Amino acid sequence: MRSETGAFVVAGRSFDPATGEAAFTYRLGDDEFTERLTLDRSLLTGSAPEQVEAALDLVHLVMGTSYYKLAAPGRVTVERPVTAAQAAVAAAAYTHGLGEFAAVNGLAVPHRVEFDVEIREPGPAPAGGTRGALLPVGGGKDSALALVVIPDGTALAVNPTGAQRDVARAAGAPLVEVRRRLDPLLAERTAQGGLNGHVPVTAINSAISTLAAVLGGYDPVVFANERSADEETLTIGGASVNHQYSKSFAFEQLFTAAAAELGVGYFSLTRQLSELATVAAVAALPLRADILSCNRSYTQRHTGGQAEQRWCLHCDKCLFTFLCFAVFLRPAEAVEMFGGNPLDDVSLADGFRALWATEKPFDCVGERAESAAAMAHLAASASWGNAPVVRAVGAEAAAAAEVTGATVARFLAPRGEHAVPARYLEALSRVLAGARSAVA
Repeated sequence: MRSETGAFVVAGRSFDPATGEAAFTYRLGDDEFTERLTLDRSLLTGSAPEQVEAALDLVHLVMGTSYYKLAAPGRVTVERPVTAAQAAVAAAAYTHGLGEFAAVNGLAVPHRVEFDVEIREPGPAPAGGTRGALLPVGGGKDSALALVVIPDGTALAVNPTGAQRDVARAAGAPLVEVRRRLDPLLAERTAQGGLNGHVPVTAINSAISTLAAVLGGYDPVVFANERSADEETLTIGGASVNHQYSKSFAFEQLFTAAAAELGVGYFSLTRQLSELATVAAVAALPLRADILSCNRSYTQRHTGGQAEQRWCLHCDKCLFTFLCFAVFLRPAEAVEMFGGNPLDDVSLADGFRALWATEKPFDCVGERAESAAAMAHLAASASWGNAPVVRAVGAEAAAAAEVTGATVARFLAPRGEHAVPARYLEALSRVLAGARSAVA
């Protein structure tokens, strides 16, 4: 199939500033796909046309990964000239950003793509917006912490769910919404045998958020991508495959350069934090009752399944998140928050083991060492030591943690590279300092 499709084409697009409707067209073989965005009317403030056009280009490039993957022809033709920074973002999204997709579908890793594109010079960088920070939210602990650290920020949700609305409401943040509608032909072609798999969703949401910031006069765009996003999920033939690549610092740096051309700052507030450090802060906040980090729940809601979102307590992300919160909560508190206790179900032992295995799950879970350290910590605690799963795997986790000297305490201090401006870093430090430091 790949040899018959030729290049994937990033073709035409349109935008109506009166309605906030944008359409992005792609071609693959004989098929034409059009994806549509509807932007919140509060964003339509009359921005400079040149700035809007450049922001639309960035969305157009990155969003195409959803359609490219049907055949993954290894060649992308871009019909509009783009800047070198935009081209670099696209190259990363279609290669490293599709690493998991390539691995799952038996394609070469790293996935290689040639681009036919005309590079243009960027225009003069405009001044940033004056309406403050725009914070994309997923409904989980990371974006919840960001909303607490930046209480005057505005939350942004793409295809908002109840979980996203709940966490914004709990933080007292106004919420703007963007509707994203995939072309129905994508599902048809997938059902007929097209390739399928993970795409760099954070890259897509970053581009959409930047467009929203340009239109609405917001600056900066603040994500909450953690340090663990830099750790590979697995390695194939010496090449790293990272489920969270578009959350990584390497991708952040590329995207920051492209956003700067539009007059929009872009960074991850929690880049220096481990998952455990974020949980330590959120566990001490009333907001913890309003978060949801279950991908299965999100999928069910968007495919006509359960109407109410809740923790499934079986998927990799649920298991990891519960494990981290258990370090800082008593069992009764954790059960109240999550609606159950997966550490009581010994059939889930292998699911927890996978969190520190050489090949981690393809999901947004933390570093291997911190997962092992968290389970070892529970094994040594009076509150959790007798839980069936902890009894089953606690000694194994402790042995794995000992190899690297990993402890919960060592994961609580910020460390590593980041690009957080000083005033936001100071605000984050104040929240972390006020969080509960004692572990359960």
